[in-house]
Amino acid sequence: MTDQFNFGPFPRLQTKRLMLREITWNDIPALYRLFSDPIVTRYNDVATFNSRHDAENLFHFLQDRYRRRVGIRWAVTLKGTPAAQLIGTCGYNIWSRHNNCGEIGYDLMRSYWNQGYITEAVEAILRFGFQQMALNRIEADVMRDNLASRRVLEKLGFQLEGVLRQRGYWKGTYHDLYFYSLLHHDFYKDSAEAAAE
Repeated sequence: MTDQFNFGPFPRLQTKRLMLREITWNDIPALYRLFSDPIVTRYNDVATFNSRHDAENLFHFLQDRYRRRVGIRWAVTLKGTPAAQLIGTCGYNIWSRHNNCGEIGYDLMRSYWNQGYITEAVEAILRFGFQQMALNRIEADVMRDNLASRRVLEKLGFQLEGVLRQRGYWKGTYHDLYFYSLLHHDFYKDSAEAAAE
């Protein structure tokens, strides 16, 4: 294991098809396209964007969280695309160092759904979390009806721990959240088993 990640230069991650990089000011138009789609935002606690100003506020929020060393969010981009255009985001919303635990979130433009991109991106940040952030446990909570997101987590080995009844409140209503976790031991055990097959 290398030295624990300390929020120095923003880390770039690569997968077979993707480059995960820092979200920059140049990504504002793509952030707006992503979060102004009500189908993309229907299952998360971010209000659907109505203006570029909303995207600018999100950019500043994410930059501030990185500066304060409390969260990290990557731009998901396709390798070989002009200017590595943002097609989604993923990262750690919470990093509890005391507990060696992190909570992830992710989103993707609708035109890129059902192609395995978000699973590929999330697997990369899981490896980063376990290897660079020294996490023992990674968590995610998902709205009950968000079946696609639940499938992503289950494919990556997350275990459903239970349902948090009316745990979320946004867009004027309470939401039951399915609570998932993945342990360091389980992730690497499953990876070793997969490599052996």
